[in-house]
Amino acid sequence: MHSSTSNSDSCQLAGFKREVPTKPLFSLVWLAMATSFVIFIGIEIHARNSGVVPSRANDMIFWNNHRLLLDDTPKNTTVLAGASRITFGFDLDTWENEVGNRPFNLGLHGASFIPMLKDYALNTEHNGIIICSVAGGFTFADSNAFFVERIGKAVDDLEASRRSITVRGHGLTAKLLQARFAALNVDAYSPIQILRDTFRPSPRTNERAMFFVPYTYRHTEDNQDMFVVDFSDPFHLQEWDGLHKNVLTYLELGKPRTARSVVDQITTYIETIESRGGEVVFVKFPTSRFLKDWEDRRFPRDKYWDIIIEETGCRGFHYLDNTNTRDLFPPDGSHLLPLQAKVFTRELVKFVYPED
Repeated sequence: MHSSTSNSDSCQLAGFKREVPTKPLFSLVWLAMATSFVIFIGIEIHARNSGVVPSRANDMIFWNNHRLLLDDTPKNTTVLAGASRITFGFDLDTWENEVGNRPFNLGLHGASFIPMLKDYALNTEHNGIIICSVAGGFTFADSNAFFVERIGKAVDDLEASRRSITVRGHGLTAKLLQARFAALNVDAYSPIQILRDTFRPSPRTNERAMFFVPYTYRHTEDNQDMFVVDFSDPFHLQEWDGLHKNVLTYLELGKPRTARSVVDQITTYIETIESRGGEVVFVKFPTSRFLKDWEDRRFPRDKYWDIIIEETGCRGFHYLDNTNTRDLFPPDGSHLLPLQAKVFTRELVKFVYPED
């Protein structure tokens, strides 16, 4: 009958005892933390020297947390609603300097102002001015479009976000870290961005790029976007053109809504807001290049903007009606540069608060 002997038994029988090395786990943890900290500081220094600035991730979890902050603002706070043209084109500091109070920007890239207006009317008791940006492709997009569904779901799930530990926890940690360190700029230090900036690929014929927002701007804690480049580099313009052409491709898949259907939907919201002393003001931001051509063809002013203003009875500021804004030329076709945004905001202040 065979017998079996373990390795440890064999070693002991031979008079050998294996020495188990000391495990300085505490020291190793501290070493790992110290090494990570040094690497992080190195990246931060490199980022600052390269012109990278701290920027909040521009995603739905940021917007959910930001929207919840509206509940703590004074009821007469000026609120902004719309897509990225209002986050780029409306300068919060300029408005505050001119008017004396700081607006609250609810804007979201690729979003319609309609769910935001609904939220303002039904979920708040605010009675200030809500400025709604009319951007043809998003304002009148088919109700099943991804852009519309995303913001609509966020508004409908507002209470779930309020109770979500994930949402609230992310908001706290990102405010403490991401908003302060350039090394945490997700666009600047994403592998995709690094590869694109390094090799700078040319667009292929009829290419429809992914929904990729290049590192050319910063997103602030106040939900304001500001370009950090002047578009003198053609590659930056190429990236934004690819993004916009991709968006237009998706928007063209569905049949746009009529101005009448939009008016029918928002009339009740407007009446609710006006009944408690508030006001809805519509605004049309400048466009240029192929985006302007696309909107002029698909959403002509007389069949969309004019009907919205006439049928709702609300005031409306169209950039073409103002001598100081009609010639503003967004280099990427859709979003104003910081200095342009200051000009536009000053003129909008004059329109909203005309001198007696």
